Amino acid sequence: MSDRAHGSQTMGGGDKSMHANLAEQAKVNPKEVLDELKKHILVDGFEIVVDLERSRGNRMYDANSDREIIDMYSFYASMPLGFNHPYFDNPDVREELATAAMHKIANSDVYSVQMARFVKMFDRVMGVPELPRYFFIEGGALAVENALKAAMDWKVRKNLAAGRGEIGTEVLHFRNCFHGRTGYTMSLTNTDPVKVQYYAKFDWPRVINPKINFALAEPERTAKAIEIEAQAEAEILQAIKDRPHRICAMIIEPIQGEG
Repeated sequence: MSDRAHGSQTMGGGDKSMHANLAEQAKVNPKEVLDELKKHILVDGFEIVVDLERSRGNRMYDANSDREIIDMYSFYASMPLGFNHPYFDNPDVREELATAAMHKIANSDVYSVQMARFVKMFDRVMGVPELPRYFFIEGGALAVENALKAAMDWKVRKNLAAGRGEIGTEVLHFRNCFHGRTGYTMSLTNTDPVKVQYYAKFDWPRVINPKINFALAEPERTAKAIEIEAQAEAEILQAIKDRPHRICAMIIEPIQGEG
């Protein structure tokens, strides 16, 4: 008997009845989704109710307005493959997804064949010989947090070894940047002030953002971009000159999406 067969269980009549009863109790009409959610959570996003079954590729079906919408943001890049990719029609793939969905184990403490397969495939497709070590994070802001922690650890240890004390945790960043809204990123993100208002923040060096203003026509657009870039470079060099042992890193995320 295989391990899969040995570990499988058949749902009995009572279990099926209970499941059907729970499913019926939790049933919600698509037209009532927003009202149902407003009873318990903040609903200030788009008034879209995604039909996960009728949506295909980059075409998102809105059950609230009964129309098809082209998805141009892929939910902040969390679903780049689009809706109902044909790969997931494979029964074996669906079974593996169900297994993963049922078991949320702590991958940093215990290990599995599934995790090893993922890391092996990741290394084959994405890996480079110069960077053989991986540290996996779930979420963009937390990825930023851990990059900052690595930079802080490196800089502070250098300062301690040089006898400068426990300093070196400041992060140089741009104005109008968005890097998330978790712990350390609160000191970086400066888009909508309301989003970070009243939270604890560090006074880290901030320089002008050398962004391109596409509202300007050429050649003024390029000329202005060059001018601001020179100003940003000067401010960066000045900040490093003023705080040579306090700045541990400069953070740049060219592609940003804020929710």
